Amino acid sequence: MRTLKPTALLIDHDDSFTHNVRMWLSARFDVEIIHHSKIFEINFNEKKYNLIVFSPGPRSAQDYPHCLKFLSQISDSQHVLGICLGMQMMSIVAGGSVETYSAPLHGKTSALESTSSEINGLNVARYHSMYCILPADNFFVIATSDQKSMWVKHVSKKWMGFQFHPESFMTEKPDLYLDAVCQWIAE
Repeated sequence: MRTLKPTALLIDHDDSFTHNVRMWLSARFDVEIIHHSKIFEINFNEKKYNLIVFSPGPRSAQDYPHCLKFLSQISDSQHVLGICLGMQMMSIVAGGSVETYSAPLHGKTSALESTSSEINGLNVARYHSMYCILPADNFFVIATSDQKSMWVKHVSKKWMGFQFHPESFMTEKPDLYLDAVCQWIAE
C-alpha cells in the first residue's frame, strides 16, 4: 500500500532555484508550485498543506508586498519555511529588518557556526546580497556564519528559515536539513 507523502506548497519568486528547491523537497513531500502573484488564489479551506515554502528570489523582500501580507495572514499553527528571500520576508513580518550584505555572496560557501556538533563546521551554499537583523525575542538562532543568522526558528510561530540554500549541490549534507524540516513538522 502506498504511503501518502505530506504536502508542501512552494511559492515561486521568479527564481531558477525554485526548481532545485522542488527537487530537494520532493524526496519527502508532494510539492505544488504556485507563482507568487497568485498566492491569494489559494483556498486553505479546500486544501491543507503540511508546509508552505517561500522560495529564494531576486531583489529584496520589500519588493514583494503581497507576499509579506500573505505571510502575515498565515495561521501561527501553519508550518512555514523561508529560504534566502523567504527568511528575509519572515524577518520583516516579525518586526526585524533586512540590510545590504557587503560583499554579496553569490555561489560561495561558508561554514556554519552552531552549538550543535552535527552541523557546526558544515559548508553551506550562499547566494545573497542581503541579510536579516532579526528581533531577538522572536527567533531562536540555530546557526550563524560571519556573525549573520543562517538558520532560525520562530519562538512561537511555526516558522523556520534558512538564509543559505539547503538544496544546493554546494551545501554539505543537504538531507540533514530536509530531515530537520520533517522532524520539526512532526513535533
